Amino acid sequence: YLNTYDKKYLLQVNKTVGTLSAWHGGLVASNVYLEAVSKGSFIKKPVKEELTSMVARFDAFTDKLNDMYGKENLPVRVRNFSNTFSINYLVDSLYNSRYPQYLMAEDIFLGNYSTGKFNLNADTSEKDLDKLAEKFVEAGKKMKNDGYFEPQKNKMSMALKLLGRFAVNYAKILYDQIMLDKKIDIDVSHNHPVNKFGHFWSSIFMIVVAYPLIYMGRPVEGCVWFFLTHVVRQSGHFFYEHQDRDIEKLKFGHKDASKKEAVVFLAMAACAYHYRSQLWDKMSQYVTIEFGLDQYVSIVALFTIAPHAVQITYEYGFIRGMSWLLKILTDPFTDIIDFWEYAIISPKWFMDLKDHKAIYKLDLYTK
Repeated sequence: YLNTYDKKYLLQVNKTVGTLSAWHGGLVASNVYLEAVSKGSFIKKPVKEELTSMVARFDAFTDKLNDMYGKENLPVRVRNFSNTFSINYLVDSLYNSRYPQYLMAEDIFLGNYSTGKFNLNADTSEKDLDKLAEKFVEAGKKMKNDGYFEPQKNKMSMALKLLGRFAVNYAKILYDQIMLDKKIDIDVSHNHPVNKFGHFWSSIFMIVVAYPLIYMGRPVEGCVWFFLTHVVRQSGHFFYEHQDRDIEKLKFGHKDASKKEAVVFLAMAACAYHYRSQLWDKMSQYVTIEFGLDQYVSIVALFTIAPHAVQITYEYGFIRGMSWLLKILTDPFTDIIDFWEYAIISPKWFMDLKDHKAIYKLDLYTK
């Protein structure tokens, strides 16, 4: 109580610090309380008698409730020490913790810190206890009928099922996030008909030509087709899409700046291959590098997305980085679904080139 720094300390009469030895007022108040309890100067019923009666009443309530549980063949029991009660479960069920929820349905609200601890005060009457016991039993019967008291027969099987459910739920969360990223990408950067037209047909050739060639072990041909399809895709952005630079910030992953970096990297890779003999002569003095055209093309193709994936992983975590990679790899498949209506468009749209000096503003609701 010597907290003179607190200007409200006089109001904090219920706060106890230390042993009260530093505050004479606390000792005086304690003596007055103990004297009243021991002599009963203003208490109608002696405290010891009141406590003894309360404990006996609650002990009887515990015995009666446990008998009622037994008659209904419910795997629940209560224990008490004085006016403090706890609930014991006799079966190893995964859903024992649902019992307090069934009690809530019966208007019985236990403490919010456990699955079965509660306290009663001395004012609780026999009538109250009888009604309370009925509600406890009724909640147990409903929970048993719903099958939540069934014991765990095979813990390994249960663990595998839970693991499977967690995996499915987590996969759904990732799927929803990927699809949300795709939706935002389309909403903010794929609005011009020519851009949609280019994405549809480039996706067709990626799936029909580029991916199969790469899968069959022909990386050079596959990557050439992959490059050509991406030229078509990005041409729609570069020449036609009226991109709002502020709205584009909503996208996750490649934006205009990072796409330009990828183009510069590809140009440098092409130059490096053209002057490979000179570069190899100089580099061979320090390191030995031996790989053919297939390996070189595969590495260059990998590095068009790997650096950005590494950056996303570093900034947002491994899961976010992997989800972005999945989005990129599956974009051709979902683009066909999203843009099939633009497989054929009017030639007039090809004359609608964007002005690179203009500043475009996009309304996401009206487009």
